Amino acid sequence: MRLPKILCAVLIALALLLSAGLGRAAEFSATSITKAGGTETPGKVYVKGRKARHEIEIAGKTSVQILRPDKNVLWVILPQQKAYMEMPLTQEAQQKILLNLTEKQKAKMKKVGTETVNNYKCDKYETAMSHQGKTAKLLVCIAPELGAPVKMESKDGSFATELKDIKTGPLADSLFEPPQGYKKMKMPLSMPPMK
Repeated sequence: MRLPKILCAVLIALALLLSAGLGRAAEFSATSITKAGGTETPGKVYVKGRKARHEIEIAGKTSVQILRPDKNVLWVILPQQKAYMEMPLTQEAQQKILLNLTEKQKAKMKKVGTETVNNYKCDKYETAMSHQGKTAKLLVCIAPELGAPVKMESKDGSFATELKDIKTGPLADSLFEPPQGYKKMKMPLSMPPMK
């Protein structure tokens, strides 16, 4: 049960990275700390415009998720098997998981103050996200300098993620593609395409 909760939290964090920002995210890498289901999981995050990559290690195995709204796809990379799975993202799915596809949706985020997080002055917003029929209220700290959130947490304390050791600068395009030579696997029946 632990694995799905963490992966779900990672996917939400990726969606927020690409959407809660102001649509002009800088290129950067960072260490991420995701807390969900009573577990703290470190990882690495890479962001280049609207592309994001998140690497985590769970039970000694590395998992990589690459979110590419520009290609309507989420790739799950499995380095141990030298394989990857592709999950299509319909426009409807993107609108459900991404908070800020339009200025109208951005207006739903209520500014509640400012906060300095890891040396970045942030605008703090309150918003809500629906997932699997449940709505969670979130606090999101967005660093205008990065155009992306550096801290997100649910008001009930069930989920939190924070970026540390942020390094800005150019990133290789290959970070946001499945590795050369990896085989494409079919999605398990329990994981249908996101609609």
